[in-house]
Formats: sequence, C-alpha cells, structure tokens
Amino acid sequence: MREDTVNLLSDLLEIQETCIKKAISLSNEQLDNEVTIGSRELPVRNVLYMLVAHPREHSIHINKILQATNAPTAMPTEAQMILSKAKESMGELLGTFARLEDSDLEREFEGHSLRGILEHLKRAHENYLAAIEGAR
Repeated sequence: MREDTVNLLSDLLEIQETCIKKAISLSNEQLDNEVTIGSRELPVRNVLYMLVAHPREHSIHINKILQATNAPTAMPTEAQMILSKAKESMGELLGTFARLEDSDLEREFEGHSLRGILEHLKRAHENYLAAIEGAR
C-alpha cells in the first residue's frame, strides 16, 4: 500500500524536525557563520533558507515526474487537491509553533489563548473526521 511512502516521509520529517530543534536558538549574528555544505562554504542563514526552498523545488519536480510517466496519480481528484492544501495549511500552523515553548500556550489576547486555539482546532478536526466517516 503506502508503507514505503509513509516510512520515507516519516524519516524526512524526523530529520527536518531535528534540524529545526538544533537551529531554533541560533542568534541573528550566528546566521552569518560560514558552514560547509557539500563542497560549498556559505552562511548558515542560507542553509536555513534551503530548508524552505528545497522541498518546494522538489514538489514541482515530483509532479513533473508523475505527469511525464503518466502515473494514475498525476491528475489528482478534487478531494486530493483540497487535502493537499489542508496539509499545507497545517504545516503553516505547525511552523508557527516551532519557536514557542509550553509556557507560550497560556498567552492570551482578545479572549483567546494559544492553548485554546489548539484545543478548538482539535475539536473541529474531530468533528470533520466524524463527518467524513459519515460520508463514506
């Protein structure tokens, strides 16, 4: 089924998370530090930008391969396109929390805390799941 795909993606996400954990506390000054990547010397800032741009570049590359090889998945269904955007939006949300500590969950503004927002999203997703299961 999708076991190989899930395992490869899991490995990728794990190493990305490790990169984020190691880099999250770098100061603005440390971003200028030169590092070696492959045969190039460049500021660590550029490496962090690679974490942003490289997956996007290969998203396009993957779609090109699927189209060129006439893969059945080259033309996604409407549901698949919507769910792709759902994954993107959740990634954006998760990215917001990469720099936060547990103590930040209690920060509140205009009657909303970060914890409350996450709990609200969890309940909403539970409702979405029930609706999806009902539709199947």
